Amino acid sequence: MGASIVLAEDEPDLRAIYAECLRRCGYVVWEAADGAEAATLVRSHRPDLLLLDHWMPVLNGLEVLEQLRDAREAIGLKVVMLTHQRDAETRLEGFALGVAAYWTKDLSLADLGSKIQTLLDHPAN
Repeated sequence: MGASIVLAEDEPDLRAIYAECLRRCGYVVWEAADGAEAATLVRSHRPDLLLLDHWMPVLNGLEVLEQLRDAREAIGLKVVMLTHQRDAETRLEGFALGVAAYWTKDLSLADLGSKIQTLLDHPAN
């Protein structure tokens, strides 16, 4: 079985496209439609990676990270923010909360799969 990913994206069509791409790459994918669901899935499944949208209902991406900050289920979790958000302040706040990378949603599906593989292949510093 491949690495596991929680995919948190509130736009259903986009979530379905990303999930299909990731499954074709061999990943086990759990889908979350909002931030609270994402945090719950991380706690229950202990994925290798959290692919997290910034703007979501219930909890935004940064609020999810704040909730998971001290959760033992999130130890070693790699987090990628996949977002339209480009401002430096938001990125700095995310990095302070443990985000490994920020990728914009204009990323091609081929690049998404290869970037995730590269990130998962390299242990955290």
